[in-house]
Amino acid sequence: MKYHPHHIHLMSHDAMRAGQFYEKMFNAEIEESKGANGLPRCNIRLGDQTILISTVGSDISQQSMGPHRVLGLDHIGLRVNDVKAAVHELEAKGATISVQPRSNGRATIAFIEAPDGVSVELLSYREW
Repeated sequence: MKYHPHHIHLMSHDAMRAGQFYEKMFNAEIEESKGANGLPRCNIRLGDQTILISTVGSDISQQSMGPHRVLGLDHIGLRVNDVKAAVHELEAKGATISVQPRSNGRATIAFIEAPDGVSVELLSYREW
């Protein structure tokens, strides 16, 4: 049996508003659909990755408190050519940077805040 990544699935009180964040910040393609619960869902295409965002009821309120502060899915990582340039571009679009760029000599990372407590890591690194 071979396994291949298919999608990341996120939850939101407003799936399309959350999807519009990924469209604005990362030039993702978004499409409105309906989730299994009958509520709006946003289907996102970001490069070769599919991200689904389903709308949930107002009774769901638990969110992550930032990168490396939750069990389960911690963050979405996006590889970029230049983390500092990406941070500058995203700040100009209104993104909130939760972790400023930092480097260990091999990799540079930064984190931005996405809707609904999701963290997005930007990373660039030298090949091994």
